[in-house]
Amino acid sequence: MARPVTCCSHLLLSLSLIVGGAWAQTPPKRGFESKRWEPWSAMRMAAAPILGWKIGLSVSHATLADQIDQADSLSLSYIEGSSNQKLSFEIPKNVDYNLAPGEIGALKDKLFAMAINMVAYRVPTIGPDEESSRKLFAFAKSIGVETIVSEHIPESLPLVDKLANEFEINVAICGDTQLALEQRSKRIGVCAAANALSQWKDRLLVVGLKERDFSEFFHEMYRLEVKPSLITVEPNSLASIDKSLQPILADRVDQISRTTAIRGPDRLTPEERAQIEAALPKQAQVTPKKPRKLLVLDLNIAYGGHRSIPAENFAIEQMGKETGAYEAVFDDNLDNLKYPKIKDFEAIYLNNTVGMIFVDPEVRNGLSRFIREGGGLGGNHGTSHASMDWPEFGEMIGVRRGVHRAPTERFCVKIDDPHSPLTAAFEGKEFVYQDEFFRFPNPPYSRDKLHVLLSMDVAKTDMNQGEAFMPGQIARPDADYAVSWIRSYGKGRVFFCILGHNPTLFTTPALAKYFLAGIQFMLGDLEADTTPSR
Repeated sequence: MARPVTCCSHLLLSLSLIVGGAWAQTPPKRGFESKRWEPWSAMRMAAAPILGWKIGLSVSHATLADQIDQADSLSLSYIEGSSNQKLSFEIPKNVDYNLAPGEIGALKDKLFAMAINMVAYRVPTIGPDEESSRKLFAFAKSIGVETIVSEHIPESLPLVDKLANEFEINVAICGDTQLALEQRSKRIGVCAAANALSQWKDRLLVVGLKERDFSEFFHEMYRLEVKPSLITVEPNSLASIDKSLQPILADRVDQISRTTAIRGPDRLTPEERAQIEAALPKQAQVTPKKPRKLLVLDLNIAYGGHRSIPAENFAIEQMGKETGAYEAVFDDNLDNLKYPKIKDFEAIYLNNTVGMIFVDPEVRNGLSRFIREGGGLGGNHGTSHASMDWPEFGEMIGVRRGVHRAPTERFCVKIDDPHSPLTAAFEGKEFVYQDEFFRFPNPPYSRDKLHVLLSMDVAKTDMNQGEAFMPGQIARPDADYAVSWIRSYGKGRVFFCILGHNPTLFTTPALAKYFLAGIQFMLGDLEADTTPSR
């Protein structure tokens, strides 16, 4: 058996593959001051990448700077601004093209710092002359506005249409239900209330929602495939917004899951497959008590996914075949997680799944019931970013929303439980590994709930490597950075490891053997102590 190198050697476990770069589809870098989590942490934000619906905070009586802060605190990425608003306490001027260059710069800096997009910008009217209209469009363009909202019909629609196409900015006109737009380009539309959806479905650019039951409106908009520039909401309506969005998002995610292909070995080179096969264990750690089926999902919703996924899928499949420990079934169709279909499997493995995946209540109930009644659940790396809005999922896997620095960090990994059959592969010796190491400064991570097997040896690691890629706190006051753990959840068994951003997991013999042991634990064949580490 190949032995992992010790920490004192400061070598890497595996140098056979180039270290994985950024996530396959890296999101825009977050602002420096924003406290929001990723779009898949709340229905109101997930509606944009999944449905194409941008939901933002409507114009308020506060300054624009305060409105931006409020949107961030409410987990909204978009706002509608107004020329009648003051910019800030420090700059008590209206938000319009009369702002000085430095003041416009301050506005853009604020939007960037909070990672907020001012999608719509409301003005009393446009015009009447071309000079002022052109200044308005230039100002809107400079701050990233997609749609100018005119509260009254401009005097010259041909001029507005011309400027809208020249600056590539939409114009939404409010108020007049008899407005004739047949002769105007698609850049010209309307700002309307929800009850005007059917009338203006082809021209609806901005729609304002008030406190109400939004279910009917969202279903109709989904049916008509209407995608306005912005849907404006008020703070007191957000709970109802999320509740009404859930069935729409569940239907769309279900469609995606049925048509998404598993990332298979065809994405690997012959050399990459050979490296993996050479490192995989050839014998199961224990003989299976009966034939086992492991369902593997690599579903990512509104996220491109890690380039390590095909390598990990290939390794999981080959390990099952070569050792006879299990049969791996690869399928992203979420119907498999509904009860009683899920009982066809002994365990579920989530390979770097990211995004709002478990939206359907039937899928949630099926998965949680399966684990509580004795099934197995496992996952790695990005799976801490799956369905962050579902608290029970975070409780099951033990963590929610890992934060990280660059994927080139070299950490010394220590063996917290050298007596566990899962860690036998490391022979009690610490090792160095290079990957994107998640930290969990936020609940539910706790050694009061988890049996930690591996963790970062802070004393032997440079804790300031690379750039911090995510906003908010990364460090923990207790310096407790678990790398892998197991736990009991009801009668079920859970195995999780934060490694797997880089495609080197299964080219490293000791880690491949460790993951096989984790899978056999999940399946119910390998007994291990799950007493919480505290």
